[in-house]
Amino acid sequence: MVRTIHSTVPFPMLEKEDTVSRLSRAGVGPEIYFSGNTLDLLKPETAEKVAESLRSAGIATTTFHAPFNDISPGARDEEVRRITVRRLRQAVSLAPLFRPLGIVMHGGYSNWLYDFESEAWLEGAKRTFSEVAETAESAGVDIYLENVFDEVPDHLLRLRAAVGSKRLGFCFDAGHAFLFSRLPVQKWIHAFGPDLREMHIHDNRGLRDDHLPVGEGSINFRGVLLAAGDAGTTPILTVEPHREDHFFRSVVSLRAILADIA
Repeated sequence: MVRTIHSTVPFPMLEKEDTVSRLSRAGVGPEIYFSGNTLDLLKPETAEKVAESLRSAGIATTTFHAPFNDISPGARDEEVRRITVRRLRQAVSLAPLFRPLGIVMHGGYSNWLYDFESEAWLEGAKRTFSEVAETAESAGVDIYLENVFDEVPDHLLRLRAAVGSKRLGFCFDAGHAFLFSRLPVQKWIHAFGPDLREMHIHDNRGLRDDHLPVGEGSINFRGVLLAAGDAGTTPILTVEPHREDHFFRSVVSLRAILADIA
């Protein structure tokens, strides 16, 4: 089975020809990360140039990762929530140019941040993602809700049900689940079911979000990938190296596991 493999790449790095060449040689598509500052400074001609360079290099698929620093989909402060919607919509507005398979967005729930009152978060998050989903529908792109500090999948599942848009699916981040959840991987993957559209693949040692290459931390990624297969899902597999020298190590290790379980 041919699997779609992507790698997180901040948009400014794609302006460098060697970055696009490296992705092309590896047979990997980019998950383009747009920070708020990048979106504010991005000129249409620059975005068009990068999109064309990806197509010219034979890179067939992309995904986006929307801004996440300092934004809060479930914010109780309405001004913060409005800024969050604006930031997320900025990323969606680029979808017709790049035609990503989906856009990853953080749900933003944390027990500690919301004092274990998930309803306080859900009220704002429902409004936020309802508004963003309308924009995504017009742009013809899906949204993948990602777990970060979530201890269980329940809050993201409730959010999707509350919004009620077919544009909403899920991105399971194995590294985050290993750090912040006690649930077995199989429980997460079973809960997301056929709506699991993407998985973030990065390793850590259980102490911090290290974003290590696969196999250089403590996560059993063979088990993670087998669980996805057992659930009948074939999500996009996105490595998330935070250092350039981790890129090839991540991709090589991931492909070795895929070959072993094929």
